Formats: sequence, structure tokens, C-alpha cells
Amino acid sequence: MKAVTGAVAGFAVGVAALIAVTACSSSPSASMLTPAGGSSATVANGQSSAGGVVGVAYVMPPFGANVHIEMTSWLPSSTAQAQAVITDKDYELAYLYSEYRGGQDQSWVSYVSSMMQSAVQQSLRATDVTTESFTGTISYFDMRVIPDPLVHGDLDVSSCFDNAGSSNTNLSTGAVLPDTSPADSHYVRITDELREDSAGQWQVISSLPAVSYPRAEECRPS
Repeated sequence: MKAVTGAVAGFAVGVAALIAVTACSSSPSASMLTPAGGSSATVANGQSSAGGVVGVAYVMPPFGANVHIEMTSWLPSSTAQAQAVITDKDYELAYLYSEYRGGQDQSWVSYVSSMMQSAVQQSLRATDVTTESFTGTISYFDMRVIPDPLVHGDLDVSSCFDNAGSSNTNLSTGAVLPDTSPADSHYVRITDELREDSAGQWQVISSLPAVSYPRAEECRPS
């Protein structure tokens, strides 16, 4: 499986910075975030989650039987933060599914700001996205949320992302492609910045650069 090298567009602190993410990857991130607390609750999809939000904790796209996505069930106790975290989970999964479909699926659009849409769309037109898919297992774990340190009201949601158990494939033939990436590059902390719009909906407005293990020590492979 390729390392996370970018496919998500970032507009961190108002500066446009295109950050590609290969198939089997996700949006970029920062490494030093503090988790918020939470209490257990049962959500509508039957998974155990933390937090005060009642309903589905995230939307899992219809990946094929050859793909297994492990998304953390964690949610913070704050209702507002939990809503932002759910949006971020939905975005990460929808973006990953678009990569799985060679950049063709557009379900991620509803989770991002209008400013970010065109850049993300451009990244999904990259050759290594449009000609590839993936198989295997991808995991999201150790999710955290903090107030953005620079923009009042924004939230930064991060998680560890592990794609070591997956392989890139040729989209047309299904043939597995060789993995030439360093082993540590498959374990990264990814971070998205989210903002609440005028309708009270959270949107991803930026994806920050991914931080690989061992710098992201908490993402150490198990």
C-alpha cells in the first residue's frame, strides 16, 4: 500500500495548500492534539460510541467485500464536538471511497466547504487516483478533537490512520501494484479543520499535513 502522500486539498489558516493523498489514504494532519472525554452510548447502527449524540455515528460507504475499513467508534462528550467528529468521520470515509472508485464518487462533497470542493475535486483527478483502487484493511484509531488554536470557533479533528494492511491495485485489472513506500509511512496522524456554517452544520474547511510515525508516536503500529 502506498504511503499517505496527498489527495486532499488543504486551506490551512487561509493559505491554499494542495495535499495529495493516494488511493488507500486520507486527509492530512497535525500530531499534538489532546483528546476530549466521553461516555459510552449505543447508536442507531448498533456500534458502541462515546458522547451525547443519538443516531448513526458515521456513514460507511458500500466498499466491496475485498475491503475492510475499521473506523473508531469514539465520540467526545460535548454535543457540538461530537457533531463535528461525525462529520469528519463521514468525510474521511467518503473521500476514501472516492479513491476506491478511482475518484468517481462524489459523496464527499456534502461534508466540505465550497472553498475546498474544487481543490479536492482536482486532487481526485490525479493519475494515481483515477487509475488505481485498493484492497485490504485500513484503520482509523486514537481520534481526538481540540479547538483550533488560530481560528476561534473552529475544531481540529485528528486520528491515526493505518493502511499497512492494504494494497493498491490497478483499477481496470485488479492487479496488485508494488509497494515501494517506507514502512513507517503507512502509520500517520491526519487532521482536518472544521467550521460550523450559518445553518449549524459542520464542514471540513482544511486538511493539515500528515505526520508519520515515529513523529506521531501514538500511531505506533501494533
